[in-house]
Formats: sequence, structure tokens, C-alpha cells
Amino acid sequence: MSTIFGRLADLLWPRVCAIESCNRTSDRDGRHVCSRCLATFPFHEGGGSCRVCGGLVTADVRHDFTCETCQTEPPAYEFARSAVLYGEPVDRLIQDFKFRKATWLCEDLVDLLEGAVRAKLDFPSIDVVVPVPLHPKRERERGYNQSALLAVALAKRLKRRFDHRALIRPRDTEHQARLSGDDRKNNLRDAFAVAEPQWIRGRTILLVDDVMTTGSTLSHCARPLLKAGASRVWCATVARSVLRS
Repeated sequence: MSTIFGRLADLLWPRVCAIESCNRTSDRDGRHVCSRCLATFPFHEGGGSCRVCGGLVTADVRHDFTCETCQTEPPAYEFARSAVLYGEPVDRLIQDFKFRKATWLCEDLVDLLEGAVRAKLDFPSIDVVVPVPLHPKRERERGYNQSALLAVALAKRLKRRFDHRALIRPRDTEHQARLSGDDRKNNLRDAFAVAEPQWIRGRTILLVDDVMTTGSTLSHCARPLLKAGASRVWCATVARSVLRS
């Protein structure tokens, strides 16, 4: 029924593509990014990626490898994968979705996320989908947790259980984007905890976030999940910053 109403609404009020420079009507049913703009997204084509964190390199590497960072400081999670590189025009969509209440972009972003999970992870093995949590104060200020919106929609598509209560953020922290290096790691120390371990023990957890930069946030989230008894923690994000080499 909701699909019928959605199509009727599209006929009465056609969706204009969300990419600022486009102005065409979206030709993708129920979506806000047209197919022509979608084709310009910075998907990873060719080159190599770290088998652990999924980080891509700009050098002419044609095979998977383990990057130096993952060799010297292995993350707590087993694998992390992303749909696209964090660049134009995806970066603007994510910023609007995250900071400017453009929650109507969720399904477009979940399309990317779902494609990455199905193509790059053994998704039938996933038991529970968990979002990276916000501190309650930060969530009240923003009005929502963008990672939770992505995670609940993804869980529905994968037909997996969504759990926003298992992992919590009891300590408020500085924005990671404002920090670098060791400051990022120290900022997140003991920032996350497991509230309901009974839903975690023995399960493969898919941890969901919007953007992965260094992977510090995801690794700090994975650590208490594993300590609480999770068998594996995999990570999926819409976008990933590129590793320069």
C-alpha cells in the first residue's frame, strides 16, 4: 500500500534529483538521485584494497593486501567495507543527511550500503545489525542518529535483526573529524559499552556507520562487542576516505 501511495505522490509531486547541479526529475522509483547522477558516484573501479579495513590506494595496485596500519595496529573488527569513496557528489549528500536533517535521502544511501554488503561480505552469515551509537545528548541535539536510520533500513532489506540497544555511548566525546592521529584514539577510549550482551553472544555483528576515515570509531565499537561475546564484528559504511600512497 505504501508503494502505491509513493508512486501516486511521485506523479503529483515529481522528485527533483538531489544532486545540486542536476535539476532533472529522478527516474528511479522512490529515490531522490537520478540514474545519470548515480553513475557518476565515486565507486571503486580497479586498484587494490586492504583485505581488513577495505582502504583503497591511489597507487597502481591490482591486488588485495593488508595495509601497513592494519599490520602494525590491527583493528578489533574482522573486516570493514564501504560502498563508495568519500568525494563529490556523495560527500554533500551525506553531510545533508547527517547534519541538515535530510533524512529523506536515507533510502538512496541504503541502496549503496546494501550493494556493498551483498557484494563484499558474506551477508547470509550476519546475525544482527547494530548502528554506531551517538551519545544521548548529541542525539537529542541532532534529533536522530543517522547511523541508526541506515542500519534499521539495511536490516529490513537483509531480513536480519536490528538492535539499537546493544551498543551504547555512555561518554560524550569530541567530534572525530576535528582530531587526528593519537588524539582520535584517546578521544574514543571507553566511549562505547554493551548494554544488552544477551543479544550479542555467539553472533556475527554487522556494525553500520555513514563514513569511515581511519576506522578508529569502528574499532572502538567492535572491542566491547567482542568482549561481550560476539563471535565476529564486520563493518559497513556508505563511504570511505581514500588512503594516499
